[in-house]
This record gives sequence, structure tokens and C-alpha cells, in this order.
Amino acid sequence: MYSNPKLDKLVAYPFERLNRLLDPIDPNDNVSHIALSIGEPKHEPPQLVLDLLSDEEKMRSLFSIYPSTKGSAKLRQTISSWIQTRFSVDLDAENEILPVNGTREALFSFAQSLLSGKPTSRVVMPNPFYQIYEGAALLAGASPYFCSSFEQNDYQQDFDSIDPKIWKDTELIYICSPANPTGKSLTDKELENLINLAHRYDFYIASDECYSEIYLDTEKRPNSLLAVSHSMGNKNHERCVAFHSLSKRSNLPGLRSGFVAGDKTLLEQYFLYRTYHGCAMAGHVQEMSILAWGDESHVSINRDLYQEKFNLVEAILGDS
Repeated sequence: MYSNPKLDKLVAYPFERLNRLLDPIDPNDNVSHIALSIGEPKHEPPQLVLDLLSDEEKMRSLFSIYPSTKGSAKLRQTISSWIQTRFSVDLDAENEILPVNGTREALFSFAQSLLSGKPTSRVVMPNPFYQIYEGAALLAGASPYFCSSFEQNDYQQDFDSIDPKIWKDTELIYICSPANPTGKSLTDKELENLINLAHRYDFYIASDECYSEIYLDTEKRPNSLLAVSHSMGNKNHERCVAFHSLSKRSNLPGLRSGFVAGDKTLLEQYFLYRTYHGCAMAGHVQEMSILAWGDESHVSINRDLYQEKFNLVEAILGDS
């Protein structure tokens, strides 16, 4: 029997381990279960997206054709318009944007398409971290290097503490801003410093920004790697790629819809990989995504609901 030896380096996915731990426990049926594990949105999906499913003629036509791996021009243009409105960055919808089936699959497959497989290859990632980053590195034949964040440093990552010898072997760095689980965003200065490091040491930056639309202060909205790249003169976003999703922004985790944007040279290589990978976004998902990315009213309502919940939690827990 043959098997991929790289799989031996993986441990069970966190939620699978959690399910095994919880399996022998009998929950109290007298109280409601509050899940604090997978981070699944509990707000309602936007109605304008759900309404599309009732258009039988539209659904019939979409289910009758193979979708394009590159996504429709309308979807890519809608995403481009959203990026311009949100981050003041103009992207070429033809070459600098790729729709993906949620950021989870994209964060994983991006590494598979780009990493060299050399024995010395490293992938830098935050700690605590999304386990997809580690799995992607290991299955691409690279070694993870964890850049930890600590309470005494206000949970900021200290990229300056990484030895130049590590940077020389680094081919890719994952960043998550706002970070899960700390909620900490990288500053523009930190992102600019990281882009300079990428050019100096020849590595790529994969910026996981899927929490960017959940914020409490409109004056302190999280920024994008692409916006900082543009402002510092790296207008072609060389070495920079950002990942966004509708899961948290629009309460659509089951839709599995997101996009990757940035360096067109990297995306050209990634697109080639995806044409073989068989991961074209379904046509009806593309149409629903167009509606979601084109509407901000439901996103604003979503933030208000989170604010209400945060206020309630703070009132209940206080300083405990």
C-alpha cells in the first residue's frame, strides 16, 4: 500500500480532536448549547442572496454549464469595485483577482502551487495560528516557523526578532490581520516593514484578511496588505497576495466563497494550478457572491449585531 509520507507529519484537525474529547460527555439538556469552537457565524445570511435560489430559471441555466476556474468577468469586476471602495486600491479584474471556494481551501492550495519543495524551505506563520497554515507548509514539503505573539507585547508579532538566517530560507509567510484569536491588526508600518523584508529576502506574503469587516470603530478599520503595498509604491503588489471571504463578512460560511487578489505573476501561476485542481466556483455561488460583494447594508447590520453582543458580554462578565 502506498501513502504520502508527508501526511504522517499532520495531526488530527483541531475540531476533530475536540469532537473526540466531547464525544463521551452527556450535555445538560436543560440549557442551550453555546458553541465556542469553530467560530461559526450565527447571524442571518443576507436575504438578497437567498432570494436568488428561488429563481428557478436562473438556477436551471447555471446548473447546465461548467463554471470557469477564473470566475465570471462580472464577479471579478464586482470584487474589484469592492476592493476599490473599501481599501482605495485599483486592481485589474482580469489578472489580479481570482475567486476561490472560501479562504480555507485557497490558503492551503496557494502554498502547494508556489513552494519549491526544497529541504531548506520554510514558511513563517503566526502563533497562535490557523492550522491550515501549518498543514499547507508540511504537505508542500516545507518547515513551519512560528512567530509568536504575547500578552506582554500587546499580542503584536515581532518580525524583527526573526533571525536573518530564517528569512533567507523563507519562501512564504502567512499573516492574519485582524488575527484569530487575538483580534490584533498589523499596523501599516508593520506591513510596510514586512513587504520590505519580502523583497530583501525573496519570499511571498499571504495575508489572511477574512475578519477585516468585523470592527467596532469606523475610524480604526483594519487595513489591507494591498493598500499598504500601493501606498509605499509597490503598485503591482509584487510578492503580496490578500485573501478575503464572505463567511464572516456576510454570514455565509456554507456558501464557501472568497477571493485571492494581488501580484498578477503569482496569481497567473496559482491559476494554472487551479485549472488542474478542479476547483471552479459553482455558477450559482458566483451569482450569489456578486450580490453579497455588491451590498454593504447587510454588513453594517452585521457589525451592529456584534456590537450589541459585545456590550452584553462585557456587562455580564465585567472585569472577571
